[in-house]
Amino acid sequence: MMGELQMDDYSQYAALCECGMRIVLARVENLRQEATISGERSPYAAIQIRIKSFDSIEEKCNRKGLPFTIEGMRKLHDIAGIRIITLYEDDIYRIRDALVRQPSMELIEERDYVKNPKENGYRSLHLIVSMHVYFCETTKSVPVEIQIRTKAMDLWASVEHDCNYKNDTPSAEAPKMFAEIARILEDFDSNAMRIRDASIGSSN
Repeated sequence: MMGELQMDDYSQYAALCECGMRIVLARVENLRQEATISGERSPYAAIQIRIKSFDSIEEKCNRKGLPFTIEGMRKLHDIAGIRIITLYEDDIYRIRDALVRQPSMELIEERDYVKNPKENGYRSLHLIVSMHVYFCETTKSVPVEIQIRTKAMDLWASVEHDCNYKNDTPSAEAPKMFAEIARILEDFDSNAMRIRDASIGSSN
């Protein structure tokens, strides 16, 4: 039976996942550059990356009922993550389609919380892709999570996370308030696209 996850094991596997993340990031940056060169409006407002910390992995393993071991860690598909922020909601799917056409990038899971928001109001598109990485003289396949969301969705998620995950005693009214804010921001995203399309139409 394997023992509790050790820092050395974490560091090695996290480094492997980071290699996969860097490969995906390069593909995203290439797509952003391609959009810029084409003269079209770029859908990429911002790109963020992160690797889950040792403590975050322990918390998630406990929350999911996984053993806090190297095997448990390997069952988490979001050790390495890339977040792509867009201005408009339809940009999410434009980016998604460009990504899944990339060679040697295998889509292994997709969760659309934009069209099907979580009960608390969370909205984002989640992709898990598998990348082949040459690491320590061998080729390994590692998962990388890609989140694609608008600035409005990202604002909601950031504030909700800060209020609920970092607060031991969140307000009892918080879930209802966040659900209402999510509905307002969903309307904002829809109206923003209408305004954009009307502006484009008037300029032609």
